This record gives sequence, structure tokens and C-alpha cells, in this order.
Amino acid sequence: MVGAKISPAQFSVEGQSLQEVLARHAEWLAGAGGRRAEIRGGAFSDADLRHADLRRAVFTGTAFLDADLSHADLSGATLYHCDFRNATLDRSDFTGADLQGLNFQRCLMTDANLSEARMTNLRCQEANFRDCRMFEARMQGCDWTRANLNAVYLNRAVLSNCSFTESNLERCNLLLARLYSCRLVAARLVDAILTSAQASGCDFQGADMSGARLGESNLAQNNFSRAILSSCDFHESNLSTADFTGSMLLNAAFRDANVMATDFRGAVLEGARGLTGSQLTSAVTSHTTVLPSGTRGPFVPGKYSEMPVFR
Repeated sequence: MVGAKISPAQFSVEGQSLQEVLARHAEWLAGAGGRRAEIRGGAFSDADLRHADLRRAVFTGTAFLDADLSHADLSGATLYHCDFRNATLDRSDFTGADLQGLNFQRCLMTDANLSEARMTNLRCQEANFRDCRMFEARMQGCDWTRANLNAVYLNRAVLSNCSFTESNLERCNLLLARLYSCRLVAARLVDAILTSAQASGCDFQGADMSGARLGESNLAQNNFSRAILSSCDFHESNLSTADFTGSMLLNAAFRDANVMATDFRGAVLEGARGLTGSQLTSAVTSHTTVLPSGTRGPFVPGKYSEMPVFR
């Protein structure tokens, strides 16, 4: 990403320059003859591909290390096992692209569009995807460890077996998203939106989710142990059999939430609103639980310890 970039005219692809390949691809896109860009292998490290029109192009095993593809259009493209490490892809467009086995480690991809993209086994550790749009994207087996996903839009996305360990998902929008067996250990989801989301078999251990909106979501059987969930909104959510042991739930809202067999042992529920005696009776509490009233549990009906205290 540092230093001058190299013109496409200086890269060779099967006896042609990359610039010629792109020109013929542009003709193909316009329906004026030409030929679709289908490139196998090749190394375009440090290439200057800003604003390149690569719609519906096909790349297999191609290296783009340190290349600049900012504002490039790769919508509908097919990319298999390509290497984008340290590349700049700010405001690039991957709408509807098929991305498999790509390496985006430490790349810059702020404000990019990956809506409706199919992403399989991507390596995105420590990459910067801030403000990206991923509406209705489908991800499977992707690794976002320590990535910056601040304010990313993942509305209606489907995420399976993905790792977001220690990633920054602050203000991320996961409205109506579906998460299956995802790992979000120690992730930062402050003020994130997970309204009407569905999560199954996910691990949020030690995550900071302060102020997150999780209303009307299905979060049953997920692991929130030792997570920070202060001021979270769980109204009308299904939290049955979820693990909240040792979690911080100060001033959280639980109106009409399902907490059947929810494990609150060691959790701090001080100031929690909307929890009725009947809800707490159906949940699991212990002498290490701090109840909404600020007293220690276990919850015993008739002692009014479900009444929140405000400090």
C-alpha cells in the first residue's frame, strides 16, 4: 500500500498486457465483441487498478498483494483462491460476487459493497472493512479475527461457522440476520443492532455488547458467559437455556422475554427492567446472582427482588 503503483500495461497475461485484457473485457461487457476476462494464476502485486471495470470477470489463484483496487467494480465476478493481502479496496464493489478461499488479511476495504455476495472460507484477519455494506450476504467458514467491522451493514445476512474473535463490530447492523455456530469471543458489539436476529450455537463469551439492541430475537442456547451486556434491550426475545453466567446485565431490558432455564448464575442483573417474578422463577439463579433489586439471589418469590433499583 506504500509507494507508487504499477500500470496494468506492465503486467503480462498469456502474451497480452493486462491493460489489453481489460480493454477486451470492456468490449465484451458492452456487447461489442471482445472477450471476457478469465485469468488463471498471475501476480499483479502493486498494480494500479483503481476504478477498474471487472464486472463478471473470473480470477483463479491470482495474487493482488499491495494492489490498489479502490473504486474497482467486481460486481458479479468470480474469484477463487486469490490473494489480496495488504491491498487497498476502499469503495470497491463486490455486489453478487462469488468469493471462495480469498485472503483479505490486513487489507483496506472501507465503504465497500459486498451485498448479496457469497463468501466461503475467506481470511480477513486484521482487515479494515469499516462502513461496508453486506446486505443479504452469505458467509461460511470466514475468519474475521481482530478485523474492523465498525458500522458494517449485515442486514438479512446469513453467517455460518464464522469467527469474529476480538473483532470490532461496534454499531454493526445485523437486523434480521441469521448466525449459525459463529464465534464472537471477546468481540466488541457496543450499540450493535441485532433486532429480530436469529443465532444458534453461537459463542459470545466475554464480548462487550453494551447498549446493543437484541429485541424480538431468537438467542436460545447461545453462550453469553462473562459478556458485558449493560443497558441491552432483550424485549420479547427468546433467551431460553442461554448461558449468561458471570455476565454484566446492569439496567438491561427484558420485557416479555423468554428466560425459561436461562442461566443467570453469577450474573449482575441490578437495575434490570421488565423481569417479573414468574420469569425469574423459570430462570436459573444462585447465591452469586445479583438480582434487579441489588440483593443477592437466588430469587425467592414474594421478596420483591425483581423490582429494579436505579443508581
